[in-house]
Amino acid sequence: MTTIKSGTTTKPGAAVAVTTIALGVDMFLYGSIVPILPRLPAVNGSALISGLLFTAYAAALLVATPFVGIWVDRAGPRPAMLAGLVGLAVTTVLFAGVAGGSLAVLLIARVAQGMAAAASWIAGLALIAATHDASRRGRVMGLALSAIGIGVLLGPGISGALADAFGTAAPFLVVAALAAADAVARLVLIKPMAVAESRTPLRTVLRGPKVPLLVLLTAVGAGSIAFLEPILPLHLSGLGLDSTMIGLVFSAGALVGAVGAPLAGLWADKLRPAPAAAIGAVVAAVGFLLAGMGSTVVSIIGVLIVDFGATLVLAPTLVLIGVLAEHSSPPAYGAAYALYNLAYTTGLAIAPIASGTTARLLSVPTATIAAAVVVAVLSLGAFAVRSGNVSDRGTPRPATTSRRPR
Repeated sequence: MTTIKSGTTTKPGAAVAVTTIALGVDMFLYGSIVPILPRLPAVNGSALISGLLFTAYAAALLVATPFVGIWVDRAGPRPAMLAGLVGLAVTTVLFAGVAGGSLAVLLIARVAQGMAAAASWIAGLALIAATHDASRRGRVMGLALSAIGIGVLLGPGISGALADAFGTAAPFLVVAALAAADAVARLVLIKPMAVAESRTPLRTVLRGPKVPLLVLLTAVGAGSIAFLEPILPLHLSGLGLDSTMIGLVFSAGALVGAVGAPLAGLWADKLRPAPAAAIGAVVAAVGFLLAGMGSTVVSIIGVLIVDFGATLVLAPTLVLIGVLAEHSSPPAYGAAYALYNLAYTTGLAIAPIASGTTARLLSVPTATIAAAVVVAVLSLGAFAVRSGNVSDRGTPRPATTSRRPR
């Protein structure tokens, strides 16, 4: 059964293109900040201030997410996507114009960036779900994940090289050009969309079948990527790799995720998303076991396998979240993908703390083994989605007929 609603004028291909560009630009901007932080006078080499800037982004994203989800369900994806452009423009202008300015301005820029990210992620994913049949969502959601990986991969490298050559404002001129292309895509390709007069409350979505497992899958998929970041550099350094090689290992992991995401989405469509996510969790568990080994080559292979396994979890989970949205009438895409966004961000926040604490108290190999056990146990629960109340493919209930274009 198709999920394209009457009155929807945004073409499916346009929805994928806009969301892919939006998420890629967002993550490029996020990554561009990383290499120039030590050079900003307001940061002044302080790890505390640097951490504060990252916290400001995460906090703004988390606070904005529920409100954006409600807004998307009430007004459709287009207004939120256009509002995200405002936050993106504010961020770019502030960082480019006052890269050496006050801490307060930098904090405002990071808050604006977090709010823009919430709007782009939730509205974009909701737009894809609303314009694609559940049986085809895996491959297109995989493209969106691929754009995230490419942004993460390219942002720090390009930004660092430009900052070294032309100063700290230079990277944001590139961001401005990308943001301009993003703006054109959002303005031209996203059309007004029919929305229901009534709205499904967030609490109804939270009471949907298998919600705890879907949230956990999302958090663990995101957390698997972040888990190794604070501890593997130390482990690989102890095995004899220098900073350049360690950076290349993590860049290779991001590349594996970016290339593997569309394949993971296609596989989810062919295999059914819940078993695909379960197999992805098993793959990530194997990667964690290898990553903590005492062999340099085996450890590097483990990092790459973890990134690929995490992608195999996240692409199918995006499909299952869309099915969850359609469990109610009218479909609550905004609320469902707000839930996804909260779970994803929580996984990114908790995993590094968990890995760093475990490695400090015990060891890096013990931390990776613990992660392997947790992820392997989760894989067993993922199979339950197939036999539970949520169908892998989804059986959307008819949307209400009283609609208005937004």
